[in-house]
Amino acid sequence: MTSETPVLASEVPHKPDIPFLQKWRSIGTGLGVEVGPQNLEFTLTVVRPNGIRIVDAFTVLRYRERPAAEWGSDLQAFLKKNAITHISAAVVLPMQDCISRSLALPGVPNGQVASAISYQLDGLHPFAEEEATHSFSLLSPPRNTSFALAIARNAVIEDYATLFDEAGIAVAAFLSPAAVIYSALRTLQLAPADQFIAIHEDTNGLIVYGETSTHPIYCVRFPDASDRSIASASAQIRLPDDAPVARLSALLPPAERLEISSTLSYAASLASALPSQSLGINLLPVDRRKTSSPWRWVPTFVLLILLMGLGLGFAYYQDYENQRLLTRLDAEISRLQPRLASIRALDTQILETEQKLKFLNTFATHPQQDLDSLRELTRIMPMTSYVSRMDLTRTDIGISGEIDQSMELLKMLDSSPFFKDSEFTSSPSRNQTGKELFQIRAKREFPSGAPVVPTPQNIPPVPRIAPPPPLQPGLRP
Repeated sequence: MTSETPVLASEVPHKPDIPFLQKWRSIGTGLGVEVGPQNLEFTLTVVRPNGIRIVDAFTVLRYRERPAAEWGSDLQAFLKKNAITHISAAVVLPMQDCISRSLALPGVPNGQVASAISYQLDGLHPFAEEEATHSFSLLSPPRNTSFALAIARNAVIEDYATLFDEAGIAVAAFLSPAAVIYSALRTLQLAPADQFIAIHEDTNGLIVYGETSTHPIYCVRFPDASDRSIASASAQIRLPDDAPVARLSALLPPAERLEISSTLSYAASLASALPSQSLGINLLPVDRRKTSSPWRWVPTFVLLILLMGLGLGFAYYQDYENQRLLTRLDAEISRLQPRLASIRALDTQILETEQKLKFLNTFATHPQQDLDSLRELTRIMPMTSYVSRMDLTRTDIGISGEIDQSMELLKMLDSSPFFKDSEFTSSPSRNQTGKELFQIRAKREFPSGAPVVPTPQNIPPVPRIAPPPPLQPGLRP
């Protein structure tokens, strides 16, 4: 069945409010432009967390037939009347001048998305590779593995860019109808439904916009506004039977003051007001984009002031904390000063006592070491030898006497762990009995394995007896 007014299949269910942070960062002013076959529709919109207000609207009639500078001056007067001359426009290109597509790229790393889209681009449009430009953007959850894609001929983009330049209008973005509708449906609200169709009628026919699990973003124009067109689009995107079908004007966020004369221009103004919350599709070349709003510097200045405040706060806070710490340390030092004096006195006494003990320990080992040296010398000397004189000091030993072979005695002394560097102090000579008379001097050594004489450290401490309790005043012992 074909009719002039398409039948709406169902109502759109109520959606909950958007997150708090998203709502309170929705602040901006936007100028949207819809490029029609004969006219340009301008809509000036202010977006605030508590709602949207359409400030004013302006229509340029037969813009192709009039000099661009002429209707550009009219638009500047329109903006000056509303005290907004710095704003840059977001332009919605006609459906016949741009192609909207969606691509699912699950598992593709972010750094390879552009290459993956370029690889498939030739099959998504009928133009030659060097004749077309494209732009893409990631869709929001739950379809954040799919990308929205807009494609247009370079000649068309250049034509519109030159037209607005001649009119003196600053343009920030060239958008596709699918991109502006997708972004506008999520301004100060959530998406109408997980799967739905929105229709928009104009003088050129019927625009059908839809979102389903198989087509995350879909936008196409039909020459006639009929139920058959809606049914064809629903079948193409596999829309469930219970999914809502509604007019686009009913799904867009409500606005105050003025009636919406151009739905796409209003949607573009929302994307212009909140570019950070809109799809990042922009077909206008980067070198031709113009953003002159002074408000774009506000976040930078606010952040700079906050950083300066934090820096000063940290600097003074550190000095304050250091002063508090120094005050507490001074008080603690003053409190512990008497204890420190007594500890230093005890350290001095301990050092003196340690030196005395060390001297006594050293002195106590002398007799044992001397006895060990004598025992070793007795073991070394042959039974046939005779010692007539011996001088024993802490560092060396000197002996003289008679022996059969004095050279053997030198070797035995050097091989002993108690002596070293033995030598003759005079040349050996023989007596009448045939034995050699010798005088030898050697240095003493104290091997680590020698027995240790008990010292005060080795002796167990004597248990201390507790002193008697103090006498009571006035009592005698």
